[in-house]
Amino acid sequence: MHNLSPLRRQIKEIDESLITLMGERMQLAHKLGKIKKETGLPIKNVQIEKKLFSHWRSVAKKNKLSPEFIEKLWTLILKESINTQKNL
Repeated sequence: MHNLSPLRRQIKEIDESLITLMGERMQLAHKLGKIKKETGLPIKNVQIEKKLFSHWRSVAKKNKLSPEFIEKLWTLILKESINTQKNL
């Protein structure tokens, strides 16, 4: 019988790291939103988002991840980032 505990522990550690990194990302989004507000820049930039999604799809393929999954994930992340910037 296989012992799943070490693998589950590693997954838990990675999950916690992802959440910590996401918190750091949202703090940066908040700072970015402040700068955008001060300088009159729009919160949403479609051209930058297109470049980001293209990059993320490429990174997903290199890491043997579904580009569709990554696109859905980053859509949620960007939505939260935009909400963070709007709520200043």
